[in-house]
Amino acid sequence: MLKYLSSGEQSRFSELQGKLAQFLITDAEQKELSALVSKAQNTAAERIRAIESVRQLITENAIDIQSIFSAEIIRRAAADVSGPRAGGGKNRNQPKTTKPVSRTEQVLIQVKLDKSAGAPSRYKKGQKLGKFVSRNFKQLDAGGQLVENLLKYATPLGKTYFSTPEGKAELDAFAQFVRKTPVNS
Repeated sequence: MLKYLSSGEQSRFSELQGKLAQFLITDAEQKELSALVSKAQNTAAERIRAIESVRQLITENAIDIQSIFSAEIIRRAAADVSGPRAGGGKNRNQPKTTKPVSRTEQVLIQVKLDKSAGAPSRYKKGQKLGKFVSRNFKQLDAGGQLVENLLKYATPLGKTYFSTPEGKAELDAFAQFVRKTPVNS
């Protein structure tokens, strides 16, 4: 809670708390301590509301992390969180490219049902649909639950995007494609 107070307020809070612990606090100091606690709580609550507001804006506007940060910044942040890799070595965590991910490269759904087969089947935002559909996607069309099954394999970006009206429309169009299109044999 102290992190929501200025450094001067933090010092005063600690001082007053020490007096309280020793039963040497006056009524005025107790009111001051109570005011500092209230201020910290209100600041924390305001911060939580602000975070929720930002999250809601992100969801409503289908904003993904690549729209805000470059791929390089994302990689560095991930490397900072995960720490250095075993085996070390100079530039081990450096990315091979700094090319940002374009809108057409944003994977919304990734499915691999047959573990012995090759790469997973992917659906990317705005992807042009071909003459055939992958076996992985076709297998999800079971029991009239295709959309729900596709959502189970949605990436975090896909889940956010599919919660928007534009995303729902694209998911429905892709589901229709999967239902109607034959598998390439």
